[in-house]
Amino acid sequence: MISFIVSAVVLVLLAIIFIVPTLRKQNYAFSDEYDDLNVTIAKERLVEIKLQLESGEINQQAYQQMHAELESTLALDLSDAGQSGNEQPVASKTNKLAALILALSIPLAAAGLYYQLGDFKAATGTRIAQTVIPAGENHSKMTMEEALAKLEQRLAQDPNNPDGWFMLGKTYMAVKQFHKAAAAYEKVLELESASQQPEDPELLLRYADAIAMTEGGSLTGKAKPIVDKVIKMMPNNPTVLWMAGTSESQQGNYAKALTFWYKLYPIISQDAEAQQQLSLLIKKAEDQLPADKVAELKKAVPTQMQQSAALPTAQAMAPAGDDGAAQIMVSVELDPSLKDRVSPGDTLFIFAKAMQGPPMPLAAVKKTVADLPITVSLSDAMAMMPQMKLSSFEQVKISAVISKSGQPGTQPGDLFAEKSPVNVKAQEKIKLIINQIK
Repeated sequence: MISFIVSAVVLVLLAIIFIVPTLRKQNYAFSDEYDDLNVTIAKERLVEIKLQLESGEINQQAYQQMHAELESTLALDLSDAGQSGNEQPVASKTNKLAALILALSIPLAAAGLYYQLGDFKAATGTRIAQTVIPAGENHSKMTMEEALAKLEQRLAQDPNNPDGWFMLGKTYMAVKQFHKAAAAYEKVLELESASQQPEDPELLLRYADAIAMTEGGSLTGKAKPIVDKVIKMMPNNPTVLWMAGTSESQQGNYAKALTFWYKLYPIISQDAEAQQQLSLLIKKAEDQLPADKVAELKKAVPTQMQQSAALPTAQAMAPAGDDGAAQIMVSVELDPSLKDRVSPGDTLFIFAKAMQGPPMPLAAVKKTVADLPITVSLSDAMAMMPQMKLSSFEQVKISAVISKSGQPGTQPGDLFAEKSPVNVKAQEKIKLIINQIK
């Protein structure tokens, strides 16, 4: 620190040495030189007018007038020079005062600027510790809940922002708040309708997906008419074709489901895994129909699709273990004490759901009470969506429900049985005895 102060003082003194002496110099008077020059010029001019008088160029009166003017001009010049000489002492005093002010102000200004802009710790050689953010830590990153709250607050202030509601719907779906997601997408549809914009099929598809998730993954309820509308708007969209086929299959309309899935099969040829799942769905639907009906449906498939559409049946006949697909065998029977509470035509649902995650079944079988006791196989082939399948989860919950309404989801008065957790890879046979009442 001492060496820094000494260096600063030396530099300030050097600056003063260069500046102050210059200001303290006295102004040299040039009045004598100017006086001599003025006198010389006056003499030369006087000689000229005398020559003009002698040569007759001017008369005596003109000579006298010019001579008088020359004398008065010379006297005026000499008088101005004298006044300038009298002001020199005043200028010298001014220079001394300026030198004194600068000698004092330069050090003070340097010290003031360094105090504001400098770093005394750096001058002492002290290293300033840096603030280090641990690797992988981002303090500015908001959590999903914080982002959601901020978005909700923004829309409370600007409720007519369709882009904001659309983003809110996607966020709700990500955090599995499906009812709120459906409401957000519905708000977007209302705003676009009010502004007379054409319906967006992608938006409708997201809306249908959100509604289906609120109904346990069923595409036979409120989501059904939306899917029917979108399939007309985007007849070749893979997601819509998959959903449309699933919707029809859930309602038992296997022939119509196959028309969508036959069309979808060659479209997803680049996705071997999805195509394999679809082939199993097609095989399951074909097994529900007479052979002549299946042959008739395949004849209706365009020529370029016939070969692809015929492929799933052969593939699906391979053992489940060959393609790595998950499979769980489930045996279901009804507790004899509850037989009086059901009728043979009541719907029986046997399904598997993820322990944590969306309520959509990963695999499901629809039967009737008359089929009890029964053993079924739950597998990846029953996945309603390619990304929602048994093999995607390590543990699941297996349930069997006798539904009086015939709709998926356990309702008050329904009979049910369930077992969890079930290890998907264990390949154990699960036995369920329906003995509970909702």
